[in-house]
Amino acid sequence: MALQLVTDSSHEKKLLERYISSRAKPDSTLQILEAGCGNKWQLALPDLCYSLSGVDLDEEALLLRQRNHNDLDTVIVGDLRSVNLPEHQYDIIYTAYVLEHVADVPRVLDNFNRWLKPGGLLVIKVPDRDTVYGFVARNTPHWLHVYYYRWIKGNKNAGKPGYLPYPTVYDKALGRHQMTQFCHREGLHLMAMLGKNNYLRKRSARDRAIRVFVRLIHLFSFGRLAWHYNDLIFIIEKPTALSDEHTAG
Repeated sequence: MALQLVTDSSHEKKLLERYISSRAKPDSTLQILEAGCGNKWQLALPDLCYSLSGVDLDEEALLLRQRNHNDLDTVIVGDLRSVNLPEHQYDIIYTAYVLEHVADVPRVLDNFNRWLKPGGLLVIKVPDRDTVYGFVARNTPHWLHVYYYRWIKGNKNAGKPGYLPYPTVYDKALGRHQMTQFCHREGLHLMAMLGKNNYLRKRSARDRAIRVFVRLIHLFSFGRLAWHYNDLIFIIEKPTALSDEHTAG
């Protein structure tokens, strides 16, 4: 599947909101699982009746989330690789900038598939490990990430309990080819694969310097590391009726 580039955050959110809204049914509450909780729920779904559950290994992050926003209907402390959640429980599973911090991503993907209802959507946002951004993130020490968040991005709490950044892993299973294979193997429908850029449209001196840096790394990699985007967004549908082969398995 070809990569569709999305350079505008508002356009990205509208796309995701439209995909999620398409799963709504009359007189029914949409069950949404946020797998790995950020600072707050990022999407606007004012016309939907939904229940939002959040699961995260970091109890401090969950406490901060509820204290600051109180937007989770159900709070679950647990590891995405081992937490025990019901099969076919959720209409939507949404995870953003979480899986790059997890080892053994295939186990998490299998859990997502099991927890998702037939006809449901899995939305995965993750930095692409094979871009300049991903290469730098997975080959630099964690203390440098903390420094960047604290002194460049201005997050004075960076690295403290409950706050970003977390150590990176970048499991190879998150690659574009590997994710496509996962969908094919499990009988899932990869509806869209989007590439997101966070700095091309910005005009600050810092962002201009970043553009020069990433283009240089792109050249030094002989084109192997993409520079014109840094994040991947996978929109994956679980069909309502799987083939006999996958149903039997």
